[in-house]
Amino acid sequence: MPAIDVILTLLSNGEWHSLKEIADETNLHEFKVELVTSFLAEYDFLEFDKKEKKIKLSLQLLLFLKKIENIEREEAVGQRRSVS
Repeated sequence: MPAIDVILTLLSNGEWHSLKEIADETNLHEFKVELVTSFLAEYDFLEFDKKEKKIKLSLQLLLFLKKIENIEREEAVGQRRSVS
């Protein structure tokens, strides 16, 4: 799984996470995590507290990802029903 997917999955709970925590979970150097998350924050996908070195998903992205998750879940249920 690409690092960006792992990062987004870790952040999908809507809580603040430290860059160190994200680096540990992705096996990436903290500097690389900061580069990726800074880019995402620049386009308002993340909130980035540079002083505390913490990140969380923006509300807009969090809601978008939840909608996608619900659509995927509904499609999976529909596929199971059509197979039965």
